[in-house]
Amino acid sequence: MQVTKSESVRIALRTLGEQDRRRVEAWLDHLGNWENDEFVRAQSHRLPSDGNTYVLGTGSDLRVFFTVTKDGIVILDVARKAALQGFAGAADQSTL
Repeated sequence: MQVTKSESVRIALRTLGEQDRRRVEAWLDHLGNWENDEFVRAQSHRLPSDGNTYVLGTGSDLRVFFTVTKDGIVILDVARKAALQGFAGAADQSTL
């Protein structure tokens, strides 16, 4: 599947350190194989507010927000878990 990054994601990636940026880019590569990668689907949690929007835990404090469309994956944002604590009502804390 084609993976498309929003402008906010491009900006967020530039603010990360090299190791975090490589980690996120690796996960984005995995998302490109969404249909065949059971592990990446298991690590992704659907957000209750929108049936096609997910949050992916990366194994660190970084989270990747994305939408699955018929044409591919659209990466909406990359954020640190700590930055999301104020938005606890928007998603179940266990998925963040």
